[in-house]
Amino acid sequence: MLFQYGAIEKLKNKSWYMMELSNEKTIEQTLRRIGKAIPSIFRSEPVEVFIPVCVRDLDVFELKTGIYIFIRTNAIHPLLRLKSITGVVALVTEGETNHPSKAIMAQDSYVQEVIRDIQKIFYERAKNLRAGDFVRVIDGETRDYCGKIEVMQNGVACVRINLKTKSILVETPVRNLLNLNHIPEDQRVFYHGPVVSNLVNDDPQGRFLISDDLKITEEESLSKSLPEIQQASNSDEPRRYSRQRTVTALVKRLVNDGVNSPLQIAKTVIDAIKRKDIKTPKNLFIVYCIIKDNLMRNYFKKINPKLTNYREVIHTYGRQYKFSAKAIAKLDPTLDIPVFTLEPAKDGRSREARLRKKTEQEKASIINQDKTKNVKPSAQGNGTKRTRPKVPKQSNTTV
Repeated sequence: MLFQYGAIEKLKNKSWYMMELSNEKTIEQTLRRIGKAIPSIFRSEPVEVFIPVCVRDLDVFELKTGIYIFIRTNAIHPLLRLKSITGVVALVTEGETNHPSKAIMAQDSYVQEVIRDIQKIFYERAKNLRAGDFVRVIDGETRDYCGKIEVMQNGVACVRINLKTKSILVETPVRNLLNLNHIPEDQRVFYHGPVVSNLVNDDPQGRFLISDDLKITEEESLSKSLPEIQQASNSDEPRRYSRQRTVTALVKRLVNDGVNSPLQIAKTVIDAIKRKDIKTPKNLFIVYCIIKDNLMRNYFKKINPKLTNYREVIHTYGRQYKFSAKAIAKLDPTLDIPVFTLEPAKDGRSREARLRKKTEQEKASIINQDKTKNVKPSAQGNGTKRTRPKVPKQSNTTV
């Protein structure tokens, strides 16, 4: 993990300081505080922080270097101010003198080698992931939840998380997933963790305590007897969509009614979206995942329980069941919904945010240069010397 702030190209080949953190159990919270405080502490000075994270899991955030992180900058005084952040102890110095002149420096070649090792661990975490694997979401709004991969495409996975009364689809990069395929089938609940494993292993009756959470409690409100369209009472009021007015509910009703053509289902969904009868999804890749999942679970698995994935459906029943998110987009090119969406990070660490900030800084510098050119030179700056006029002394004599 790298925190980069300012013109870090000025720090190339520069050695790194080592910063000690107070507690291994609160490293993640401390790093959040450091990330928020860096802009106000360093201001215009560049700084780069390297956190060698090697293990990520539920309530687990381990560093390869224990409680030490690497940091480099040209500004020593802001660096010392980092000690004011809760969780930061001090710079690592010789003899624990805490004096910056005695700081122990790590060569850039060594740190770059550690960075390559951590990158390898990061990429290995999601290696060999396939559709149907049980995974944990590492970061995001659904962080630490567990589910199964429905679809993988272009480095993006669609994970289905089955909660108690509803099922949600999470679109996330594949590298944001942790492979939990070693977990037994009877323990694959959305909240799986060490507590669940210990419960099942220590108590034979433990597996019955979580058995109800392995399946969703279906709601009668999603049955096919419901009306497909519900009109809003007042067109001026903002639309509020119930759980029955979603893509998932509509697709499920269509499949239960006997519609099994994926593109026909997609066309009905698009028409309902354009009429604003159902909530507009984030992108068409989600629509593709919902249609494929419902066809697999509520139609093909019922007529052929031996099917394990949708690829076997295409191989067994024909290519008319093959479709994609791009094929759905071609049904109506005027539909203003993207095929995929990969939102940049909202905390200023994304490439888009850095480019935007760099552009704003360049504009500000151009404006400041123009202002300095238009300022008139002062009398003291044009080479002339101003002197005060002499005033004749007044005589103290009186007449």
